[in-house]
Amino acid sequence: MLIGIRDLARQLGISIGTVSRALNDKTDVNPQTRLRVREAAARLGYSPNQSGRSLRRGKTDLVGVIIPVGNDNALINTVFLSVLDGLRRKLLERRLDLAVFLHGQDEDTFGSLRRIMERGLVDGVIISDTLQVDPRIDYLLQKQRPFVAFGRSQSGGNHPWVDPDFEDAVEQAVAHLVERGHRRIGLLLPQGEKNFLQVIATTLRKALERRGLPFDPQWAQRGAASERGGYEGGEALLSLAAAPTAILVSDALQSLGLYRRLEAAGVRPGRDISVLGLLPGGPGQGLSPALTSFVTDWTAAGTWLGEALIGALATRPSPRGKSAPKGMQVIIPARFLPGASVHRVETARTSAA
Repeated sequence: MLIGIRDLARQLGISIGTVSRALNDKTDVNPQTRLRVREAAARLGYSPNQSGRSLRRGKTDLVGVIIPVGNDNALINTVFLSVLDGLRRKLLERRLDLAVFLHGQDEDTFGSLRRIMERGLVDGVIISDTLQVDPRIDYLLQKQRPFVAFGRSQSGGNHPWVDPDFEDAVEQAVAHLVERGHRRIGLLLPQGEKNFLQVIATTLRKALERRGLPFDPQWAQRGAASERGGYEGGEALLSLAAAPTAILVSDALQSLGLYRRLEAAGVRPGRDISVLGLLPGGPGQGLSPALTSFVTDWTAAGTWLGEALIGALATRPSPRGKSAPKGMQVIIPARFLPGASVHRVETARTSAA
């Protein structure tokens, strides 16, 4: 049977105030008394009234992370579970707990965030799937609420964020393919306004331009973040008169669909066409032939998110345009993972292209 603070004080024969200060490590309580109170609390199964405690302290010791869920969303997989594990471990060092809030495709992401923050459910929050222009970031800055963004955005400025190094992954991918004779490099991306999608597309275009290589808009296909989206994107690319000899794909489920479409056409990755994954993670790692890709230490990404949020909790953010200490901003490196899905284009074919 759990007991409350009044029962604990009665058992010990001391005041409720003394018990409360002892449990909160206040220095005005005798060390022996603090030890006596803590031992009794553990022995008797003391359970604090968390809502009242939070109200008195103005803190919940809870950190929230908002995760979108849906049939065509690949975020809830082993990749993001690794992120959550790293985040949880870092928060535990400061005795902070993690609360996960889910919102469906039929819900407004901004509305979900606003309800959580206005109800005072958490001390700080981590947002993901950041948009190029993200109203959530402007809202959190305006309200001066501690937060960290899992992904960069054109919104905000000094706010803390953590993001994989998509630019470096694309640069390495292009160099890898060009070295093997590829001159027509296509791109398969999910639809939407997520910032990392624009980063990938822009970086690819600039990387090709620096090498004097063409970039046909038809070589860039957008579709649902699903197997079907990958299948349809692959079909569109294969139907072109001058089809790409290599395809970059950023989504794990799309890579599955792309492989299916290539197989149906009798086109084998690593022999007839090259496919290279940009941080796909998850199910994309089980493809055959093995997908040449880039991997990220997602647990480390979660650790950095926790570190950044702890820093944000220690300082209050300022509205956009006002001076404020720069929040922690971290780029997580991507490591090249060789596979069997990239082939060398013959010189004659390259010249003809």
